[in-house]
Amino acid sequence: MRYFAASLLLVSFVVSSCAAPIPKGIVKDEVAIVGTWKFDKFDGGVVETPPGFSEVTFTFQEGKYTMSAGGKTVTEGSFKLDPEAKVKTVDFIEKTRTIPAIYELDGDTLKICSEDGANPVRPTETKSDGKKIFVITFKRVKEEKKEK
Repeated sequence: MRYFAASLLLVSFVVSSCAAPIPKGIVKDEVAIVGTWKFDKFDGGVVETPPGFSEVTFTFQEGKYTMSAGGKTVTEGSFKLDPEAKVKTVDFIEKTRTIPAIYELDGDTLKICSEDGANPVRPTETKSDGKKIFVITFKRVKEEKKEK
């Protein structure tokens, strides 16, 4: 019986030491971003808030996103987060292009920073440059509690 317990302990040690650890931020941010986010602020430097942006929402769920305005889908696709990067990155993957961006996720506030144009380059900091780089701030939409 003593050999069985020792063998079981050894096997459980080997199995647990061989399993790859899950990086802390990946699961946390992928779970924390799930939900619907409503437009709050636009910082495009010299560019003002584009018309209709006050109605923009992003909905994230299980690697997919939908951007809507006025209740209609504007674009949708998949997204990939890298919260372990020096500056957290997100790629928005559409049918014909990938939009590289960076993000900050702090509770119920989500900031997405990207570059405007046909071939955007990922920004290196969450700050508008007053020309092509913009920052959009979203606030989480609270779900209404359903009565039973």
